[in-house]
Amino acid sequence: MNTMNTINTINTTNTAKRNFPFTIKQVAEILKLRIRYTNPTSGNLDTDCPFCDGKSKLNLNIAENIYRCSYCGESGGMVVLYGKMHGIPNSEAYREICEILECGKVAACAGADTSNNNSPTPQSSRADAETLHQTYAMMLTLLSLASPHKEYLSSKGFSPEQIDESGYKSVPAFGQRQLCEKLLQSGCTLEGVPGFHKDSGTWNVKLKAPGIIIPIRGIDGKIAGMQMRLDKPINERKFIWLSSKGLDGGASPGSPIHFAGDPTAKRVYVTDGALKGSVAHALSGRTFACLPGVKNLGELDELLARLKANGTVGVFEAFDIDKLTDNHIAESATALREKLALHGFRVKSTVWEDKSLRNVSDYIMHRMREAKNHVYGVDISGAGVTAATAM
Repeated sequence: MNTMNTINTINTTNTAKRNFPFTIKQVAEILKLRIRYTNPTSGNLDTDCPFCDGKSKLNLNIAENIYRCSYCGESGGMVVLYGKMHGIPNSEAYREICEILECGKVAACAGADTSNNNSPTPQSSRADAETLHQTYAMMLTLLSLASPHKEYLSSKGFSPEQIDESGYKSVPAFGQRQLCEKLLQSGCTLEGVPGFHKDSGTWNVKLKAPGIIIPIRGIDGKIAGMQMRLDKPINERKFIWLSSKGLDGGASPGSPIHFAGDPTAKRVYVTDGALKGSVAHALSGRTFACLPGVKNLGELDELLARLKANGTVGVFEAFDIDKLTDNHIAESATALREKLALHGFRVKSTVWEDKSLRNVSDYIMHRMREAKNHVYGVDISGAGVTAATAM
């Protein structure tokens, strides 16, 4: 039996007998394979072959979790498919798939090493702010932005110059270890930088699922962390942090606040979501402080003190319009307004008439299209809906 047939037998048998926590369809989504045809009876998929570029030549067998190209003959199991495309062994491919899908590492695939699963993992504290910025900034210079991602950002309202200035990049499909090597050769520190970790003694970075890398910048403009907007949500999550918490040499990103705009602005808007706030800033020129989530108010005090010292007078709570119907968001909006008032700011809450516009960036885009020049605000004193000053 030749090597390829051996691989096929191993993977077909193991896939059928082992309780894998993922399917070949999920692996295809991670690899961003282009699906050309879905068999209505079996559910099998025909995709473009990543090995020979044969259009609709790679068949994915859903029941067996195996693949085969009818043109070049490449075949095997779903772990082999991922490993071949990334140039890594089966054991590493299995671990990466599990990490991306955040699923439990149950029975290992053929060749997976689980002997050290119960050993304590050496932890690192998060690197200092200057190290984070230096490493992340250098990483961005080594990456590119794919055309579909550039088109998406343009559709949101970014100009080409704003896209370049923001530093948005695409998650690389391969070459993560080589990226780490280039960073080390450039004098960058990887230990304690969220996302980077040691794997079998060498440095790696958890840039796996296809998507857009979003730099999270502080009020000083330095990169404090990275988020990724996934092309396809995983476990219903569209945005995830670049994190290596719990891994050798890795660290947690924490909950840094993204700042987009003028640090000395008289008026600042607080919303949740770095990309959302950046879009709103790009469209309106206004300044936005972007929380990681509506509940993440803990790190806001330091920023508010900085804004107060810089001369900011008014701060708008600009959470999504769901705050009118969702009790959890409403409670967070109230807590935010109370915090802003305690810091001595004049406080208002942004609300608009058209409730189909979910967030502040949607509203600004709508306003630009309709040539409107005002927003509606609610004073926290309970005075009701009043016309606020133009954004």
